[in-house]
Amino acid sequence: MQVRSLEQAEENPKQIQQWINSVSELHKTRPPPTVQYTKNMPDIESLMQEWAPEMEDAFGQLALPGSDIDLPLGEYAKVICGLMDIPVYKLGNKKSIIEALHLLFSLYAEFKENPHFGRQKQATEPVEALKPNEEVNYMKIA
Repeated sequence: MQVRSLEQAEENPKQIQQWINSVSELHKTRPPPTVQYTKNMPDIESLMQEWAPEMEDAFGQLALPGSDIDLPLGEYAKVICGLMDIPVYKLGNKKSIIEALHLLFSLYAEFKENPHFGRQKQATEPVEALKPNEEVNYMKIA
């Protein structure tokens, strides 16, 4: 990509738009950033595999721990990662939980972007709208 200055840029909106478009195209073709984890972590594809029917049934019957659980935030994050089969290694620093949370949020983003799960959610969940001034004591991530 060639970078140059543009004299009287305010009079050349076409060239500015061309440059913006070329930068956008460059970002689209760039591979996504990679993360080097300290220890081996499961890949996203293996984490996205369907659970055994027994696990699906258990998750349907059990309430997952909410934010009101009496645990420090780091311990709560370890519980959630454990439920998702994401290991949190003992490294003696906070890097381990950061790496596990990175994988957890990457997994979430992958599920959110996956059209299969979007259709499945639409088919099984009714849309819930909050009424104005309605009090909510939980956090819903959609």
